[in-house]
Amino acid sequence: MKCWIQYLTAVVFCFGSAGKVFANTIEPLSGLPLAPGFAKTGDPIQSYTFCGKGTRSVVYAGGDFPDLDHEVSWYVHVMPGAVVFTAIGGAKTLITADGTAAVELADAFISFFRFSPGLSPAEMKILGAAPAARACTPD
Repeated sequence: MKCWIQYLTAVVFCFGSAGKVFANTIEPLSGLPLAPGFAKTGDPIQSYTFCGKGTRSVVYAGGDFPDLDHEVSWYVHVMPGAVVFTAIGGAKTLITADGTAAVELADAFISFFRFSPGLSPAEMKILGAAPAARACTPD
């Protein structure tokens, strides 16, 4: 019985600790998870129109990932159902299924976006091809 209680205590402790390690911080503009180690830059929130949608974006820097692949894997895990695009320069963009929020991953910098109303699948593709672009023109 004593051995069983010790085992159960160890399991509860491990899972409790894991919860703290994997706890997400939510980025306020987009409502998306903010990966560990990133902090908002001093740049102000940008507001503009993309594909006729009201758009706001904010940039974060830092990160605790050894490379972009690990960063992308983390975001794919915490954003189930997101659509993933790779731009020509290698930046990855994950967009929520409803098109209302996105995160652009570029190693030490990440940008979060909020769209109102949400992007259509065609507009998502345009953003994914050139996430830094402000114009909404298909290739």
